[in-house]
Parts: sequence; structure tokens; C-alpha cells
Amino acid sequence: MPIVEQAKAVYEAANTFRINCLEKDGSLFFGDAKVWTVANLKTLKEHFNDKADMSDASFFDKLKKQLDPVSADVVRLAAEVLAVYYLFSNSVTERTKRRQVQLIASWKDLKIESPVLAAFARGVGGTGQAYNQRRPEELWFVIEFGLAWKSVEPQLQPALLQDPDKFQKLLDTVDGADRRMMRHILLHLLFPNAYEPIGSGNHKRLLTDAFSELVADDAKDRDVRIRQIRGELQKYVQVNPFSFYRSPVRMAWNPSEQDEGYAATDALHYKKQIILYGPPGTGKTHWAKERSGRLIRTAALKLKGAKWYFENEATVARLATERVHRVQLHPGYSYEDFIRGLHIGPGGQTEYRPGYLLALVENMAKENKEAPEFSSLPHVLILDEINRTDLSRLLGECFSLLEDRDTSIELPGIDLHGKPMRISLPSNLYVIGTMNLIDQSLEQVDFALRRRFFWVPHRFDRDVLVSVCKARWEEQDLKPHTWDRVANDFDILAEAAADLNEAVRSSRHLGAAFEIGHTYFFDAVHFLERDLDGVGGGRKFYMWNTKGARDAVENLWKFSLAPLLREYLRGLEEREREAELERLESVFLEHRIEAT
Repeated sequence: MPIVEQAKAVYEAANTFRINCLEKDGSLFFGDAKVWTVANLKTLKEHFNDKADMSDASFFDKLKKQLDPVSADVVRLAAEVLAVYYLFSNSVTERTKRRQVQLIASWKDLKIESPVLAAFARGVGGTGQAYNQRRPEELWFVIEFGLAWKSVEPQLQPALLQDPDKFQKLLDTVDGADRRMMRHILLHLLFPNAYEPIGSGNHKRLLTDAFSELVADDAKDRDVRIRQIRGELQKYVQVNPFSFYRSPVRMAWNPSEQDEGYAATDALHYKKQIILYGPPGTGKTHWAKERSGRLIRTAALKLKGAKWYFENEATVARLATERVHRVQLHPGYSYEDFIRGLHIGPGGQTEYRPGYLLALVENMAKENKEAPEFSSLPHVLILDEINRTDLSRLLGECFSLLEDRDTSIELPGIDLHGKPMRISLPSNLYVIGTMNLIDQSLEQVDFALRRRFFWVPHRFDRDVLVSVCKARWEEQDLKPHTWDRVANDFDILAEAAADLNEAVRSSRHLGAAFEIGHTYFFDAVHFLERDLDGVGGGRKFYMWNTKGARDAVENLWKFSLAPLLREYLRGLEEREREAELERLESVFLEHRIEAT
């Protein structure tokens, strides 16, 4: 069953939404108030959907301005629309959900005191950056759905709420349904036994593509195909409760919370070579290694089928490790190291010897002979920090072969037997480069090289910051300080990190290239763990108070962030540098908990 057992309060809230807001014109939070009426929905649409604010102000500053002329009931509706938007996500903390919904209500001096708020304690599934970045569009969709639903004749509505297929057809008539995560979220929340807890349309595409062999030819609807895939996979995989997001199933179809729309994985499949670029500390190398292994796993699934894949997991894991190759580039790494170079042979004569890339291609050919059944599986070459070398010189003759796979070109010179050396790049060799914008800008990359790669930005990710801190915290098993006790602290840390990066991007001395990657904030786990030694578990917050940051965050600033920013600002006169550093420090450390 697709229902996530640990999130029962979410499904209870979704049922309240069904009964109070869809079957009636009532309210999710406000008792007998008439909130989900046609008139309120039209007014909210007029002031929010139809008057999009494209200024640089924050989302809530813009929303407050848009809702200033409307009635209290329309503000109630706006708060409830945001609540419906937040019900599914476990990528947003309970504190943030409650605070933001209450913030909207406060604009008309309203206060939400409802048992439905308990649903915010635990989400159903991950949502990723796209969900947060496109929040206005997702909320627009909920409002448009509300109007489409209210346009259905009342006597027909009960039948639609009992028939998931008919309800889906209505939902898909709403403009933008094919692009909105809320389309998939609403289907699951209202029909959890018929639709998987998958909020991403791209994830559904990846899933059905990976397991296409398990789907009947006549199954055209993607959600129908997913039901068939679940039934077939349960024959091969012993996962209880079954979930597409649990290993070993997850590793087979290669999802990422960042994969919404045309994603980096799609770019790699199509172009065969991509470059991840962005500020230091954004996890580019980690992403490259992880996604390389998953690319190979997915290819093995397609090649050998689900039954073989899950019966031979050890072989798949070995292939996904052995076929990933990483080179750390630096100024001393040359064409002679990478392609070929002259060396002194055993007899004193000079001879050409293959460099790293030629040796890799030769080994791939050897493997193909020894294990022809795996000859089409990808090999992935990770070129780490390509900005630290002259990439055009490094690639040499292979420069053009990136676009001309499986053809060969002749290299200058001859071997010891008087024959010219030739090289070709196999079609199953993929290349991922990583690049820090601080060390070299994109403008310094020549156009001929640029067009041979797809360029994928890799930036600060607050969701990754929180998820990695959670994983590290739970590894320590710090009782009584469980993750639930400190989750709100790290949520505030993520807010502070996001605000600091906004200040860095807007700084006239820095800019987007100097954004601080999420990995720089992971040390907060260490500093907080140290501070909690001998401290009881009675507090609500440990890293923040009503005045600002406590010791753990101040130490993170002192030993990790300030030295980095001071180095970035070293070209300034000392007084100006210290003034800018103080400004950034105040942005980061001024975050505090609300007084209660």
C-alpha cells in the first residue's frame, strides 16, 4: 500500500480537506467558517494569480502586499492553500510550516489553533529545490484546481471523490497540470491507495522509463504503469513496507530531489559530457560520483532486466564502482599525462606511452573481450576541478572526438614498430567535469570547448544542508538529544545560511561566484555536539535564543565562515574589508527564535 504509515496525521488532514473544503465550502483550520467558497477563490485568484509580483522582494512581503485589500476570509483561504501545499513535504520542517501559515493569518489578526497543525510534524515524501523555488506556481495551481472543482455540479462531486481515475481526469484539465508537483501531491493525498507518494512528475518519468519492461503494452497512463511496476517488483524485491524510494529499488531507477524538469541526469544521457559549475563547497564531486554509479546501475537494469538485476545486486554494485574513474586535475597535469607522452624505454630509446585516457580506453576494450555481456554499460570519467588546468591542451586530439564517438584519429609520431598511434572514444564513455567559478569564469572557456559540453549549475542547497546534518546527527546517536529535538535549530541554520548567501550575492565586493556552499555549514553538527555534552534535553532550542546565535553557530562563523570570507575579501583595504565582514556576520548571526 502506498500509504506512508508514519504520516497518519497528514492523511487525516487530507481527509479533513476533502470533507470540509471540497465536499463543502468550509475550512481546514477555522471551524465553521466559510473559506473554500467560489467567491473567495476568485478573489484570491484575482489578487495573487492574476497580479504576479515580479519584484525582488521576498515571497511573503509580496504576498502581504497582494492580500492587503482582501477580506479576512480570503486571507484564511490563502493560509489554508499554503497548508495544503505543505502537507506532503518532509523537506520542510514543522517549525517553518507552522510559522509561515501563522504569518499569513496574522495579517488580519487571526490565530490558527487547530489539531490539523499536527500534520506538519511529519511529511510524506521529499520535494526538493524545485518545489520551493516554484512555490508561487504551485500555489496558483491549487487555487485554479479549487475553482475547477467548485465548477463541477454538486451532485456529481461525490462520485468523483470515490473514483481516482475520474478525479485525475478533472485535475488534468487544470492549466499547468503537466508541469506542477501539486498535481501529483493532491492525487496521493486524496487517493493514497491508488497513487504513489511521489511528488515529482520527472520522478514518475524516470521510474517508468527504468522499469518499462514490466509494463503491459496497453498501459498508456503513467500512474497506471507505476501500479503495474509495483506489482511486478514485489515479486523480486523483499522490501517491507515496499517503497520506490528504499534501497535497493531506489538505486535502480536513479532519482534525485533536484531532478525536476530537464535535469543534469538528462543532460548527461544525451550529451555524454557535462560540466558542473558553481561555488566551492556545493558538493559537485560528491554528486558526480554518486550519479555516475547510479547511471551504471540504471543501464544494468535496462540491459539485463529487473529479475537479473535484483538477483545479482553484488555484481551490480561492483560494476557501479569499478566503472567510475576520477582524475584530480591540477596545473602540473598535462597532455603527456592524459593522452600520451615520450618516455625513455628500457633500452634507452625514446618511446610514446599512453596517458591516463588512452590507458582507460585500452582497458575498456580489454574488459569488453573478457565480459562481452557488459560491453555496453557506461564507464564514467570524472575530471575534477577542470579549471585548474588548460583543458583544451589536456584533451588535445580528443577534443573533437567528444562529438565523434567510435571514430578514430591518428596521432602525430610513430611507435617502436614504425606504426602511427590511433585513438577513439567509445560511445559508452561519459565525462563529468567539475569547475569552481571562483578560480575561472565561464568567459575564459573557449567556445569550441564550451559547445562540446552541457553546462549544469550547482549551487547552495538548503535541503541538502539539512539532510546531511540530519544524517550526521543520527549517526552519533546523541540521546536524549534526538534529531527531533534539534531539527528546528538546523532549520534556522539553513535560513541563516540562505540569507548569508543572498547577502554575498548582492555584495558589490563579492557576487554569486562567492556563494558559500552547503558543505561549509556541516561542521555545525560537531560544534553543537560539543556544546551539548552534559546538557539535559529540556530546551526547545540549542543553537539560537531570542537574542541571536549561541556558541555552536558563533564557532561555525569564527572557524569556518569568517576565514573563508576574509580570504575572498583580501583585495580590499583593511577597513573596508572588516566593515563588509561585520555586515555579513550580522546577517548570519542575527537569526533568533521568537519570544514566547
